[in-house]
Amino acid sequence: MAADVGERRIWRLAVTFDRSELQLVRGVRNAVGVVALLIVGILTDNIKAGVLMAGGALLIGFVDLGASYASRARVMLIGTALVGVSTLIGTLAGGIDWLTVVLMGIWGFAAGLSVCLGMAPAFLGVLAALGLLLSAYFPGDLSEGLERAGLTVLGGLVQTALALAIWPLRPFRPERIAVANAYRAMAVFVNAMAAGASTDTQLPKLQSVLTKARALLDDSEGRSVSTTPAGEAFRTMMLEADRAYPEVIALIHVHPQLPAPAGAALGDALAATSEALRAIAGELTGGPACDELVEQLRDRMRSATRTIESTGDGHRAGARLEALRAQLRAAVDAATGWTRGRETGSRLRRAIPRRRALGAHNALSVLHANLSLQSTAFRHGVRLGATLAVATALYRLLDLPRGYWVPLTVAFVLKPDFGATFSRGLQRYAGTVIGAVLASAITAVLDPGHWTLVVLVGIFTAGIYTLALANYLLFTTSVTALIVFFVAFDGVSEWTAVTDRLLDTIIGGALTLAAYWLWPTWEGARVSGRLADLIDAHRRYAAAVLSAFIDPARYDADALHDARLDGRRARTEAEASVQMAQAEPQKHRGDIDTDLDVLASLRRLADSTLALEAILEDAPARTARPALRPLAHDLDDALADLAAVERDGGALRLPALRGEHDALARAEGADSPVTQETDLMVNAVDTLGHLLMRDGPSAPAVPTVGVRS
Repeated sequence: MAADVGERRIWRLAVTFDRSELQLVRGVRNAVGVVALLIVGILTDNIKAGVLMAGGALLIGFVDLGASYASRARVMLIGTALVGVSTLIGTLAGGIDWLTVVLMGIWGFAAGLSVCLGMAPAFLGVLAALGLLLSAYFPGDLSEGLERAGLTVLGGLVQTALALAIWPLRPFRPERIAVANAYRAMAVFVNAMAAGASTDTQLPKLQSVLTKARALLDDSEGRSVSTTPAGEAFRTMMLEADRAYPEVIALIHVHPQLPAPAGAALGDALAATSEALRAIAGELTGGPACDELVEQLRDRMRSATRTIESTGDGHRAGARLEALRAQLRAAVDAATGWTRGRETGSRLRRAIPRRRALGAHNALSVLHANLSLQSTAFRHGVRLGATLAVATALYRLLDLPRGYWVPLTVAFVLKPDFGATFSRGLQRYAGTVIGAVLASAITAVLDPGHWTLVVLVGIFTAGIYTLALANYLLFTTSVTALIVFFVAFDGVSEWTAVTDRLLDTIIGGALTLAAYWLWPTWEGARVSGRLADLIDAHRRYAAAVLSAFIDPARYDADALHDARLDGRRARTEAEASVQMAQAEPQKHRGDIDTDLDVLASLRRLADSTLALEAILEDAPARTARPALRPLAHDLDDALADLAAVERDGGALRLPALRGEHDALARAEGADSPVTQETDLMVNAVDTLGHLLMRDGPSAPAVPTVGVRS
């Protein structure tokens, strides 16, 4: 089946509604902050001050991304400071056209470059640019600048206070939700795998949720240390989740080989595992205590282990099931050890070693590394800065009413990748028209006064925060209606605001699309490098696992854990790269179908490696397997060659892996789990070789330059 590419993918991106990203509670809370400040302005007969404070709260609400409380406070306070400074500078410079244009270019470049630091810094960069842009439209002297900046900062502080209001009452709530979501995702994964689903579809979903939870814990506690007992408990739970899903994969691999009674027992054990995971997640989010229920479910798993081990060949599956039971026990200890006033460390099975090598990257180092035209973030920064500068110059040259919407449209629509930019362009146009029609209809029916405007602003403010990540078209619809009613407090007719908004959006959208066409960043050119990095990451992980089988003295659980996480990160980057390339024009995206096949083959390779790691961890006494050495050596060489060909092209010659595996099977036995899993690894590597060679795997040395792109 052909991949969803090009115009089809852009259209699908434009109409997709992601229910999982709906943020109703956050939307209502942030709307309360905006509305409350408008009400203060009305009651004190100082609508201007109310609008400025509400505007600050409106901007800062965008960086309330649901992170941990400590991280949320840090980001929102930094955003408040940046918007305040930008407001002051914009007010002072706004009367000088050339200076405003230059400053918008600089702020835009900084906002574009900041995408290399992650979502929160990227939002902060855009907020600073918006603060400069909006304040420059209303120039003033130093006293006016200080007044506006102060009121904007006050609004940001109020919004921050609301976001953090329940911190003392419900500590660690974001962390608890994130870890609970990870355990629910584990339960879904276990059920799906037990029902015969493919890891190609299920494992990426699970790993996406696990990655989000880990990222939140990193923001909250830092990657090198845990500063609280709860932080240590959360990290323990995530470690146990990381250790549990390879066990599940390994059990699924052996399931078809078990006799019917043992297979039924394993199915029941997996069902109990899923139920236990959901119970743990429930306690984390305020549900009933889970330890007694989980203990009963663990008893079911123990009974299943006895049934499985009673069959002649079930001892390996039984060992894996017992390891899964132990991981559930450790997760329960971590989940309940701090929620009930116990000392967490007394119940954790073992401490989690973390080294400074795992520390978060220094922001300045990351920025320095991206100061190159080869960097997507740098190119995006140049493109965004130049387009914002042109948009600002254009609206000032043409003296457009409320012309700040031209560069504002650029700031919202222009993204680092082609697909997001063009899908957002479509959504921006459609959302603006729908929002304008909606605002016009409401105006015609209600003829709103101040208090009616407050209600309307509250409704559409809640809409923008609720829908911001779920669907950009609906978000833009809410933004358009919101601004129409928001500027009405400044005496601008709703009808005038609608027509001005439509014209400015058309101009800003056209500039955005033109900027990407003139200097694009085609992700298709980077896909091969990302896939090569993924092959290398899987090569290192497989080498670490196989070397521990060859020489048990080289077994290092922490090193294996790090290698597995490196592979997960590389896969996330490769999948994102392929997804972005899918929306690009055909001449730039390369062979997407082959890229997806490569990803699928690497998933099968990773599955078998995960199963082998589970075998290593479960083994009560590891024995050396020197017969594995030739195959391990040549697998490593083959993956290194595949990575080189994927990255740079050239000729590919794979070693005789099948013959070496046959030799291993004679030494180990055909029923050995090591034999079975390495057989799957050899198949995956052979498939990769076929995909990366023009004429198929039979050719002894085939030039592959130009095949992928």
